[in-house]
Amino acid sequence: MPESAVLTPDIVAATPPPVASLQPYVPTADKPWNARRVAHLYRRLGFGATHQQIQQGLSMSPGDLVDQLLDTAANLGTPDPPFWAAYTSDDYAADPDQVFVHRDQLRKRWLSEMLDESIRAKMALFWHNHFSTELDVYNCNNYLWDYFSLIHEYSFGNFRTFAREMGKNSAMLIYLNGNLNIASEPNENYARELMELFTMGEGNGYTQVDIVNMARALTGYQANMYACLPPYYDPALHDNNNKTIFGQTQNFTFTNAHNLIFTARQEQVSRYITGKLYKHYVYQKIDSTIIEGLAETFRNSTWELLPVLKQLFKSEHFFDDSVMSAHIRDPLESMLGILKSGGVQSAQMTNDDWWNAIAYWSYQLGQEMFNPPNVAGWKGYRNWINESTLTTRWTYSSYVAYFMTQVDEMRDQLRVLAINLTNESNDPLVITAALVEHFVGQQLDPINLQACLAYFKYGIPENYFQDGTWNLYWDEAPDQIVNMLYYLVRLPEFQLV
Repeated sequence: MPESAVLTPDIVAATPPPVASLQPYVPTADKPWNARRVAHLYRRLGFGATHQQIQQGLSMSPGDLVDQLLDTAANLGTPDPPFWAAYTSDDYAADPDQVFVHRDQLRKRWLSEMLDESIRAKMALFWHNHFSTELDVYNCNNYLWDYFSLIHEYSFGNFRTFAREMGKNSAMLIYLNGNLNIASEPNENYARELMELFTMGEGNGYTQVDIVNMARALTGYQANMYACLPPYYDPALHDNNNKTIFGQTQNFTFTNAHNLIFTARQEQVSRYITGKLYKHYVYQKIDSTIIEGLAETFRNSTWELLPVLKQLFKSEHFFDDSVMSAHIRDPLESMLGILKSGGVQSAQMTNDDWWNAIAYWSYQLGQEMFNPPNVAGWKGYRNWINESTLTTRWTYSSYVAYFMTQVDEMRDQLRVLAINLTNESNDPLVITAALVEHFVGQQLDPINLQACLAYFKYGIPENYFQDGTWNLYWDEAPDQIVNMLYYLVRLPEFQLV
């Protein structure tokens, strides 16, 4: 078997030059609407695409496909609560182990959604990293559910309303000490992060005086993490005196103090939030011209997220070659992307240990679901890969690929995938090249492609390929595809989407 590829930890594409614009992408001979661009859209919006999804996408215009994907995700509605959604500490008293069972169930549910509906699940993951909370801090299952439900419900909704509702969320009240913020002793923690991390950006249009007075305006909301009781508002704990925020003085309440951020600091909010969306979905280095256009749309849409996202994902900028294959996969993208591209659905992941393994491996690689490292969330980008995590990432991605050999239906899907990609070819080089393109969205240099080919052919006598005896209907074909993936996941190209 060929030696594994040598890969340095500094995996990053060159900085894209400022090209293209927010004008809608119109396919041309130089920039055709092809499988690679359809897959690019699916990989950035979600966790990848099946062959069938790519073929369906090719039958639509780029704009229509973006509308369909985003509208479908935005219209999913409020998530259905589990039976334990309102459990208090008393409900777990008889069997405390159920606390962890229910957390595992929710984690599996989210992973399943990442694999199946994909797009809203990924957007919720973005908001989990924006409005960060840590389960290890608030440690209450019904607070976890309230938070999980909120970041899904508002994923594509009105950001101003989203930010306001997050300030009253039980998990956030505990995490950033909102429950300790009372009139007689204001706590500045949430007020500071509301402006610094959640709406405006660090040092961007506010002062310490604004923080102090914002904290006073937000007093009164309470949550009891020890009993896991629902949050509530106590008017006796609210500061009813005048406060001065951004130079404006009045008796600000929780609601109008939040709303003030969106009227007095529109420029800061619109640029900061669209900048974060751009870095997450397009490229780490912000294109200021693109951000100005998105920020204007954000303001003009009265803080609705969907128009901004549609403008971005329909743009010629998003589909330009310079930003394709330039985003470093996070751990969940690196693992779930393999399954998604292989056509796997969550119902086929019949072994719960597989889901637990993916969650654990993601944690080992620095992305623990429900527990970002701090209020600033996961740093992402190059921070996902270093000398320690790189080889571990290779190993875990290989394990995930192996899952696809353990269920007959998934094995058959791999076979059908190769057949459909190559029009039933029995040429191992043609098959290998097509599978590489499908799983990584780009072509390899000849040396690495030949190595992929050697992995694909391993274990089958060469004469069977030469005389045409071998074909994709052989029992070994799915194992050959997975064996090729063992090599492919070790290449720099695989780490970029």
